[in-house]
Order: sequence, then structure tokens, then C-alpha cells
Amino acid sequence: MLHETLITPKAELTTVTENTTIAQVNDLFNSPSEAHTRTMPILDESGSLFRGNVYKQHVYEHIAKNGDMNLPVTAIMRNSTKFIYTTSKFYEVFFAIRDLPFIAVLDENHHFTGIFTHDALMDLLSQSWSVHTGSVAISVATHKAQGDLKKISSIISRYSNIESVLSLQPSNDDITLMFTLPLAVDSTQLQRLVTHLEKKHFNVTSIEDLQRFK
Repeated sequence: MLHETLITPKAELTTVTENTTIAQVNDLFNSPSEAHTRTMPILDESGSLFRGNVYKQHVYEHIAKNGDMNLPVTAIMRNSTKFIYTTSKFYEVFFAIRDLPFIAVLDENHHFTGIFTHDALMDLLSQSWSVHTGSVAISVATHKAQGDLKKISSIISRYSNIESVLSLQPSNDDITLMFTLPLAVDSTQLQRLVTHLEKKHFNVTSIEDLQRFK
């Protein structure tokens, strides 16, 4: 379920309606207040129902083709089926937004409530990785055997709390576990931890200082 703080509410957005002309949308995109806006949500005349998005790029393409500027914006509308709900789960959200700058968010009555942006997604991910609470991230290569996570976590827990853990599998052959820890990158505790892991034949492939991201 999306937390409301992750949603940019409708009241803070510039939207257009389905009867807005392409000429009016072009004027809006070129206004000083919207100079950096790439896309806008299109709503029905009541302002409640999501119809799709209009992109600045498609307005310019329409102009380049000498298209009729008095046509409604729906003539160049995109993403009419791209939306999520306030009750959507994480993976639904992640895979729905991956190719979009933002995705429309609807409530349980299918009314447009706002948008969820890529920036909000990155903030959500950084929270789940505990980037802002941890101090160091270590990556540990597994033996690709059952119980590796338990064994590695048990060793690490002797020296530190574990803020978060992430499984990375860039190929079918490689599985690496990345742990976020509240240890200083130059601490004795971290050095002892790494030594213990390597004695158990778990290779620490990288150590990254997270302080530079704060």
C-alpha cells in the first residue's frame, strides 16, 4: 500500500481536461511556470477521472507534422491504461512505473488522487536499503548453497546490527548479499567482521562508505 507521503496530490499538479485543445496545451507547456514540465495528466471534465498523459514531445511532433491544433488533447494522449491504486503493492508499483516519469494514482473509487514519481520510487528504495541510517554497505559472495544467508547473517550479527539486506543476482551464476550496517568504514569491528567472513570462505567483494550520500 502506498503511503500518502509518497504521492504528489492532485492539488499540487498542473492538469488538463480531455476537451483542452492541443494549442492550449502547447501554450501551457511553453509558459514560464511549466518550462521544465515534460508531461501532464489528462482528466475528464469533472477533474475526477484519469484519461491519460500528454507529453511535450508529442505536442511538438504534432506541430512538426502541421497537425490540427484545435483537436482535443486526447488526439495525442498516451498511457491511458497506465495507473496504480493507493492500495497497490510494491511490485505492482515498481513494474508499472519503470518506463514512465510518473504514474497516475487512483483511489478505491477509481478517482484520480495524484501521481507517484520516479523520484518517490528512488526515495522509497533508499529507505528500504537504510542508506540514511546505515554507515557502510558490504557485499558478500555466497556459496550458492541453502543456508548461506543464515550463516553470513549469524557471523555479521556478532559484530553489528544489520540495518538491511539485499540479494543481488546479475546473472544465473552469481548471488551476492549486500548488508547495510551501522559501522564506520574504518572501524576495528568492521575489519574483524570481514576477517571472520573470509575465514569461513565467504568473500567480501566490496565495502562502500554510505556517509558520502548523506
